[in-house]
Amino acid sequence: MSEPLRGGSIQAVQFALEILEYVARRQASVGVSEMARAFGTTKSRIHRHLQTLVAAGYLIRNEDTERYSISARLMALGQAVSESFELASAAREIARELRDLLGHAVAISQPEKEGNRILLIVPSRSNIDIYVKPGSVLPFHSSAQGKITLAFGDTLLLPRRISEGLELVTPYTITDPEQLRAQIDVIRRQRWAAAPNEAMVGLNALAAPIFDALGGYVGAIAVTDSIQYLPETPSTDQVRHLQAAAEKISINLGYRKKTG
Repeated sequence: MSEPLRGGSIQAVQFALEILEYVARRQASVGVSEMARAFGTTKSRIHRHLQTLVAAGYLIRNEDTERYSISARLMALGQAVSESFELASAAREIARELRDLLGHAVAISQPEKEGNRILLIVPSRSNIDIYVKPGSVLPFHSSAQGKITLAFGDTLLLPRRISEGLELVTPYTITDPEQLRAQIDVIRRQRWAAAPNEAMVGLNALAAPIFDALGGYVGAIAVTDSIQYLPETPSTDQVRHLQAAAEKISINLGYRKKTG
């Protein structure tokens, strides 16, 4: 049986993984000097780890340019993980826990071309339950989940959506472009969104973003209920528990907060 990793070895493995993530995020070939500057270390240290990653088959070195890029092996590994560990699977138990904690229906959605598609619903325990059916697509500008996508997804989505016109779904839907831009700015800072009466009068939803292993936005988790139980200004506890659930799902997908 091999000896467990000690402090220095653990740090070496962690640093090698950070290099791998850096190259993957760049989506282009990267040079040793660039990586040394990015990590604030020497080229020789970077080079040692790159040699290990190339030998393991996770990076490719271009002999002509001496630059590094991710390998087909790494892409295949990522695809295999993605297929076997979808967003709904990563979120199911956490969504149930959130429903039990707050009592509201919980929805998991992911962005598509026309809006956020509902992947998973955990109904509330109430005798009267209000929620959107799985498979439904929620508009970007008039739903809490859609606004999360406008705030954390593709940066070109908001101007494109505004240029197409903002449909009045209810009398409370935001249709003024400047008002929507201002609200999306607030959502980016507070990391949650609400849409009281905007998709359906009497209904509110509170949503937070979910991120993947590379820090990219992949979807939203939301609680939904009548505005009587989920008010226009949600409580501190409602926001805190929702954001904690979003973070747990993101961690299940491999996301790690940046430190330092």
